[in-house]
Amino acid sequence: MPKHKPKRGNPTIDMTAMCDVAFLLLTFFMLTAKAKPQETLVVDTPSSVSQTKLPDAGTLTILVGKDGRIFLDMAGQHTRKSLIDDVSSRFQIAMTEEEKIKFANSGSFGVPRNKLRQWLKMDNAERDKISTGIPVDTVDVNKSELADWIHNARLAQFRMKQEGKVKDEYVMVVKADKDTPYPAIQKVVNTLVDINVNKFNLITNMEADPNKLGTEKKSE
Repeated sequence: MPKHKPKRGNPTIDMTAMCDVAFLLLTFFMLTAKAKPQETLVVDTPSSVSQTKLPDAGTLTILVGKDGRIFLDMAGQHTRKSLIDDVSSRFQIAMTEEEKIKFANSGSFGVPRNKLRQWLKMDNAERDKISTGIPVDTVDVNKSELADWIHNARLAQFRMKQEGKVKDEYVMVVKADKDTPYPAIQKVVNTLVDINVNKFNLITNMEADPNKLGTEKKSE
């Protein structure tokens, strides 16, 4: 008696469930992701052959523009909130809770302390009008707003580390424009030395090492 062979068809895979999952994940990341705040100061860094990589988080960055204006940026919402709580209390700025949260979520800033509340109320396009830079006093470090911001930001980060909200203390970073006059950078360096910050990193653009290029040409 002949055997009956079932008709063979091409196998099919239902991709409906996979597409649903993909779109759900895409929607989740779109709704939960936070855009990086727009930089107020545009800095075109010089080139170097250094290959030292900075950490993705935990940096306290001093930005110096080509016009000598100094801005400050720090990672970590918990640290920024703790810092502004302290600054608002010590200098009697009387910031509202909404303004403090706004500062914690902002990017770099470069205004005198007495204009900080006005700066927070502005949008990004207007902020540049009053962003004259953080005042620096190289004669008396106790009167330097830049020194005070850096010192207290490091203290705030240390408190957050003690509370287990961050892993490491701040890595100090100086990011200056390639056309920044040297005296402006010297002010920043002197300020860091005055508050006993003797280790910091300079941000540069990566360029090819001429010594390695010569070696490669010879090997060819």
